[in-house]
Amino acid sequence: MENASKALLIAGEVLIGIIVLSIFAYTFQRVFTLVETYQERSEHQKVVEFNTQYTKYATGTNKYIYSENIVTLTEQVLNWNKATVIDDEKIELNILDERGGTIYSTQKQNIYKFNRATFLDDYKLRGDPTHANEKEYKFSCQVEINSTSGRVDKITIQIQGLRDE
Repeated sequence: MENASKALLIAGEVLIGIIVLSIFAYTFQRVFTLVETYQERSEHQKVVEFNTQYTKYATGTNKYIYSENIVTLTEQVLNWNKATVIDDEKIELNILDERGGTIYSTQKQNIYKFNRATFLDDYKLRGDPTHANEKEYKFSCQVEINSTSGRVDKITIQIQGLRDE
């Protein structure tokens, strides 16, 4: 009888130990899931913030961007591409004329070098009275998101004609 009561006590202690271990395992799993969720949200927020710097220039119907916006956007892309060492994270930027010919492309840097002053001279009226008949161009801007990373990976800007007065 004495042995049976000791056996019951041991079985009870083992059962309590299993319950305590189960509670610890469940708590650890919940904390780990919470940390993972926080990290995913944080990473998603970083991607959204990254994309917003570029998607704010995207145009829809009856909305255009102008030469100053293009200079700013191009310099942002060039700075990003210079700063990142991962080729898959670099952004492809193409500026096209009305017929789809390349004015500038990050893919062809040695052929077409982007120059802020030249671009503004060519595509924006700078208040020079000798160029009174020239007008500023308006551009459309398409931003493409990489389906895998969720980041902006391609921007295409195209002349849409002269700016309306």
